[in-house]
Amino acid sequence: MINTDKDELLIGLISDTHVPTRNDKVPDVILKDFKDRNVDYVFHMGDFCSIEIYEQLTELFGKDKVFAVIGNMDAGSSELKKILPETLELDLYGRKIFITHGTGGPSMIVRRLNKNHDLSKYEIIIFGHTHHPMNQINEKDGKLYLNPGTCTPIDGRLTVESSYGFLKISKDKVEPEIVYLE
Repeated sequence: MINTDKDELLIGLISDTHVPTRNDKVPDVILKDFKDRNVDYVFHMGDFCSIEIYEQLTELFGKDKVFAVIGNMDAGSSELKKILPETLELDLYGRKIFITHGTGGPSMIVRRLNKNHDLSKYEIIIFGHTHHPMNQINEKDGKLYLNPGTCTPIDGRLTVESSYGFLKISKDKVEPEIVYLE
């Protein structure tokens, strides 16, 4: 699993890459940023749309450094279905994290996540699917809901902004960051 011997971890966050259906490749700027910042791990929240993207990430960062879940658009890939779970549960520095792809549109996504999953024991919920980045502490439950968005090209319909993210985490702090592509 994840090694927490370091004082803090930096995790690169990416979702909804949609290669080759909506994107030719994961934008080089994202992979370069992950490398330049020396991320400890990469989390992908699904909708790879091809096994090649998962393989690219594991080649670049190491198989033991890439954690991912399957998305609704990955259902046609028997290879991805064999190796990726629908959800992941992690404990980093005593902070419980839940990772899933998500379902439905962007409105009321937090409510839908709570309806579909028992999130009561988690402090951080990381998801994708909506193509809309989110970095917010929910007023009702005090949990961090984090979605790096999508890195697909802006089309004004499914993608109104293109983004990815980071999560810096330690015993003492949680620092999420969304990075917007131009």
